Amino acid sequence: MISIKKVLFIVLTLVFFISCNSRERQEKEADIRLKHIEQLINRNSLNEAKIEIDSIHQLFPRLIDKRRMAAALEDTITRRESARSLAYCDSILPLKQHEADSIQKNFRFEKDKVYQETGNFIYKTQLTESNSNRIYIKTYVDENADFYLISNYCGGKLEHTTLEVSANDLSAHTDTINTSDPNYHSFTDGGQRWEIVTFKNEANKGVAAFIAQNASMRIKVTLHGKKNYVYFLEDGDKKAITETYHLWITKRDVVKLLKEIKKAKFKIERINRAKKNN
Repeated sequence: MISIKKVLFIVLTLVFFISCNSRERQEKEADIRLKHIEQLINRNSLNEAKIEIDSIHQLFPRLIDKRRMAAALEDTITRRESARSLAYCDSILPLKQHEADSIQKNFRFEKDKVYQETGNFIYKTQLTESNSNRIYIKTYVDENADFYLISNYCGGKLEHTTLEVSANDLSAHTDTINTSDPNYHSFTDGGQRWEIVTFKNEANKGVAAFIAQNASMRIKVTLHGKKNYVYFLEDGDKKAITETYHLWITKRDVVKLLKEIKKAKFKIERINRAKKNN
């Protein structure tokens, strides 16, 4: 009879050869996939290459060397994408900055160095000192490209929390700002009530865009609260809101481009540092 030791030796030998053959097959398949990834990168089919890289990590978790090669190719993709993004942003940024500078000529920059960390760009006809006792919509953009649409009202008590604009059968309305919200401010002086409701960025819900798109039409403003109040936008305010809206869009593009440039540079520098350390 064959001893148990011999049987065990034969079994272990077979397992060893099967394991070796299996690993050899996996390595060959991984090499084929790596070659394909290189071809995809050369063709700039970067999304397909990323999918193939993910498949190597999933299919061959024990082939550390092959996974390192896949990771290196992934860095190549990231560097190429970042360089492409950097070149695009660098080419567009001066145009957007010039556009913003051109629009800003009709604005005054205001910043209280003691109380404000961020300054504001306010259209010349909507400066607070010349509009204190007027019912109107004020808009401005700050240095961070945040947009503010403010409903200024004085008269009897409304406690208005929403602003609606309409022209013919079209309309748009802001979010609702509760009277307890910090963006809602009211006071009474000499029997006169003032209500100042601020809608920041997306809280204006397209009201500014609506005014800009329909500036040639008669635009009705309805203040909704415990009581409602209706008035029509003056031409000067329509122009101011339209210009401020365009400044916001342009400044927002500039901020986005600067963030993309910073992100692309960081990715490239990170990969270059890792390559030096290796």
